[in-house]
Amino acid sequence: MKTVKSVIVSLIIFLVTPVCVQAGTYTVGIFPRISFGHFFVADEKGFYKEEGVEVNTVQYESVADWIRALGNSKVDFSATWASTHLDMYLRGQNAVHMGFFCFNKGGAKIVVKKGITPEKLKGKPVAIHADYFGIHYLVYHYLRPHNVRFSEVRLVEMDEEPAYENFIKGRLQAIVIVGDYVSMAVKNGNGVAVPWNEDIVYSSMGGFVNFRKKTAVPESDLKKIMRAWVKAVRWYNDPSNDKELQAILTRRFRGSLALADIADDEHYRATRKSQQYFSDRELLYHNSDFIRDVYEKMLKARKDIGYPGDVAYSYEDMVNTRIMLEVLKEMK
Repeated sequence: MKTVKSVIVSLIIFLVTPVCVQAGTYTVGIFPRISFGHFFVADEKGFYKEEGVEVNTVQYESVADWIRALGNSKVDFSATWASTHLDMYLRGQNAVHMGFFCFNKGGAKIVVKKGITPEKLKGKPVAIHADYFGIHYLVYHYLRPHNVRFSEVRLVEMDEEPAYENFIKGRLQAIVIVGDYVSMAVKNGNGVAVPWNEDIVYSSMGGFVNFRKKTAVPESDLKKIMRAWVKAVRWYNDPSNDKELQAILTRRFRGSLALADIADDEHYRATRKSQQYFSDRELLYHNSDFIRDVYEKMLKARKDIGYPGDVAYSYEDMVNTRIMLEVLKEMK
């Protein structure tokens, strides 16, 4: 009888006591670039903790390693160019774009030797630091106005440092490269950095992407994570936090400051300026109909390039900004 009573008492206590459900632990994959700064901010300023979710940031030391990690579902989330996300989705990767958060007006650049034109690159090697659509899109838009087909140049995947060294030694006439290597290739390799056009800016807009493969992330956790990121973007946009942000990034990217292009105050200011994080109002605008137009332009370019083996796609499956829009409205 006492046993039955104790069971009943225990059951009553369980029913009336609030249950604290521990959220899952998730991973974010990055490489040394200021466009990933908000992930560090969300961690260091305690925004993940405030939302009751645990998120670990995994840093890869090259773009190629980061791309491979995303393609093999080694992480749950990352911030990627829209063109990178599209490429992965159309190669069969589980990757859902959850919304834009910034314009990337810098980053990877094509650098060519002075006097080199697209016509002179026919049949020639062009070094790219990672073999994916975002980089192909840069090359495509460089060649297209000169009626040079994408297939008429030979792309060679090569890490940043050897690509730079081969360029300054004259073994390569064109490279696609990131970070401080761009300015060094111009200064030391008699190079010219090819300016971006509007389509490239749109294709390189930074967006949150969910790469979760085996089990879906509960919507409640997605909202917690998104709220932490929105808080981080707001913090990032506050000019009074600039010095603290620089200190956070310098500490987190130590050993990779040249690749991150924040090796000193001058480079930090220029690189931060190239990353335009959206205000709440801009977030609402860019994550509504605007995002669909960006994807339609990239799909047309992909068809022109002639990608083989793309899977059938549904815009609604590969882009879902509903949670971001709901969170923004809730956080007004």
